[in-house]
Amino acid sequence: MEKTQINVEDFYTEENEDKGRWMQPVIKGKPCGIEFLVTGMGKDENLVSQERYEKEMAKLEELKDPVEKVKRQKKLDAKHIASFVHGVRAAEGCEATIGGKPIEYSVPFIEEFLFNAPLIKIQIAKFARETTNFTGREKNA
Repeated sequence: MEKTQINVEDFYTEENEDKGRWMQPVIKGKPCGIEFLVTGMGKDENLVSQERYEKEMAKLEELKDPVEKVKRQKKLDAKHIASFVHGVRAAEGCEATIGGKPIEYSVPFIEEFLFNAPLIKIQIAKFARETTNFTGREKNA
C-alpha cells in the first residue's frame, strides 16, 4: 500500500501571511482583472491594525448622527482592509487604469479604491482572514 506523503511545512503560514499572496477578486463569477497582494490576518502588523480598528470603531459608537456614523465607518473599513494590501497589478491579459493612467500601488489609492469598490473590499477581507489561503497546499489538496 502506497503511503501518502505529508510535508508538515505545508501547514506553516507565518512567512506566507507576512509576504502575502496575490489574489484576484471575482464579481458575478468573472475575475475582475485586477490582482492584489494581500497579507494574512496573522501578520503582526495586521493584528495591530485590527486592534486599532476595533478601538476606532468603539469611538464611533459615541456619534449621535447615524448618517455621519455610517460615513466614518465606511472610511474606517476601507482604511483597515487597505492595510492588508501591499501591491496591485493588472491580471495577465488585462490593462487596469484610473483616470486614463495605469493603476499603481499606493496606500491612498488602495484606500480610495476599496472605499468605492465595497465588493472587492469584502473579498480582500475574507481572503486575508482565511488562513488556509497562506498554507503551502493548493486548494482542495
